[in-house]
Amino acid sequence: MKKIHILLILALVITAGLFSCGDNEDFSSMHVLTDDEIAEIARQDSIEEAQKNMINADMILEYSMDITISASLYDGGTLEIELDKIAEKFGITEEELVAGIAGESGAPEVKGFAIAGTTHADIASASNTNAPWGHWWDANGDLTAWGDDAMVFAEFYPEDAFFTIGQYPGHLVEGQTVTFIEALKYNETRVAVVITVNAIAAGQVTAEVVSEQDLTIDVTPKSVYDADSVQFDLNTVLSDLGVSSLEEVTYVGVNADGSYNQEAVTVNGFWYDFDGFVGAWGDDASVYTEHSPSSDYVRIGQYPDHLAAGETYTIHYGFMANNKIVMLNITVNVIGYVDPETPPTGDPESVTIDVELSKEYSDDYASVTFDVKETLRNAFKMTTYQIHQAINSGELIIYNGEITESVSYTADVPGYWLKEDGTAGAWAEGIVWTSLGHSETELFLYGGNHPDNAVAGNSVTTTYIVTCNGGSVTINLTFNILEDSYVDPETAPEGDPEALAIDVALSKAYSDDYASVSFDVKETLRQAFKMTTYQIHNAISSGELKLYVAEVSETDPTYTADVPGYWLNADGAPVAWAEGIVYCSLGHNETELYLYGGNHPDNATADDVVTTTYIATCNGGSVTFNITYTVE
Repeated sequence: MKKIHILLILALVITAGLFSCGDNEDFSSMHVLTDDEIAEIARQDSIEEAQKNMINADMILEYSMDITISASLYDGGTLEIELDKIAEKFGITEEELVAGIAGESGAPEVKGFAIAGTTHADIASASNTNAPWGHWWDANGDLTAWGDDAMVFAEFYPEDAFFTIGQYPGHLVEGQTVTFIEALKYNETRVAVVITVNAIAAGQVTAEVVSEQDLTIDVTPKSVYDADSVQFDLNTVLSDLGVSSLEEVTYVGVNADGSYNQEAVTVNGFWYDFDGFVGAWGDDASVYTEHSPSSDYVRIGQYPDHLAAGETYTIHYGFMANNKIVMLNITVNVIGYVDPETPPTGDPESVTIDVELSKEYSDDYASVTFDVKETLRNAFKMTTYQIHQAINSGELIIYNGEITESVSYTADVPGYWLKEDGTAGAWAEGIVWTSLGHSETELFLYGGNHPDNAVAGNSVTTTYIVTCNGGSVTINLTFNILEDSYVDPETAPEGDPEALAIDVALSKAYSDDYASVSFDVKETLRQAFKMTTYQIHNAISSGELKLYVAEVSETDPTYTADVPGYWLNADGAPVAWAEGIVYCSLGHNETELYLYGGNHPDNATADDVVTTTYIATCNGGSVTFNITYTVE
């Protein structure tokens, strides 16, 4: 019966629909809208469009600014907004407004958020930049993340009290306009800050070169980025430009087509190509300029191993202000190294020395050194600089154990990671590493321990044979890893290890990096394990302390974040980095123990809340951490 009633009702609905269009007797054709119906649809569309275009705010402040587009810089400009008007609307002072944006304790709870450009929907996150209020925006004025779709960003730092507006390099095009909406809320009052960014091309420089200074500097070819300095007449530059400080100038370089480049990519300077024109870091780079506005020296550096003795480069580096340019024409002469040494006399010879390197175990790659300069000089009958060059060219060779037809270095060249038996191995197998360090004036063996594989008490012995220029040096090498001599200022808590549990709340604003927040757990761990902070630090380094998720297992935990720690998904389960929402690890040093973590830049969003349980075990005790991680 119920089915029959339903069918009867459907039949009546269909019949009513057919007879409601009395002027359309041909039911097989489309209904032709009347003028009244068309007007009603238009009215509804206009209401919908008006609602979509309406900004939900009690006050709207509108601003516009120009940004000069750049292919390589995040530059833009600053924008002062009317904080006094916002504070007045909220009924608080400007100082309280700024403190609220900063999230200071006791300040009014002023919430930063964003409003989408295409839908005008609220976006709850206060920031996805490094500032406490500010966002990345796409071409439509919709919120986006740093990356392919990003066009501009806005960052409000309370200590500055203005917006910094910038761009994603190479994304804006001339004439493009991006309008976006940053917003604030206090209690139930909302203020929208509408910012329109106009992308303009760098204007062709029409400034006149009012004076020039011709400078010359001699440099030697280097294997490093270290710079030399050349002095210019600062007072004349200031006078000719009519400025009191070079803080007021724009730095310019000269492109290959004769135009001026204003996009400084070093410290107020440029990279130059082999023809002396502004270029880019990389295979075609020769030298670079740097300058501090208070200095009367320009620093000239070079791309390592790109210059050769006998080469000359002339580069142009200018200061522009008041539509005037003062140009420095700098001639860079690459001269051969003036060797202060003379080679030892006699024929190359074979020498054997014993070398002992010793260092305390460390959980990093800190190194110790042993000076071998005079030994190598006398064996090879070469100067330090000549040996340095022979290492760069590969003429000097270090063999491990015995001379072979070829070598394959596994550490800093030339050098090796050494296994416990003293044979060369890969990084993953190594206990210690040793290499030959060198410069124009120094020659030394240096090395350190593997943070994970080495332990105090390791002693590795091996033989290195160094050959060059017909001579050889056999180095009988012993590398000792010593016990840590740290004097522990604490005493361990008394009593037996115990099982403790604490609640841990971590919270941070979403950010497009891996910035972290922390929670102090030192005293909890000390009391549970009955150990000093330093002892727990060492237990973490050695792997004796274990950190589990949810429950303790018989197998060792498999960490997926900074050890010991995990990336966690939305359910609080440990996952790989690519799947994680947040990460949380146990941080440690000789004096601190803390849980710390951050959000995944791509996977996390504001308002994510991840809960999980960590269980730390050590020395017969345990600590259960009930963790709640909130991304604001």
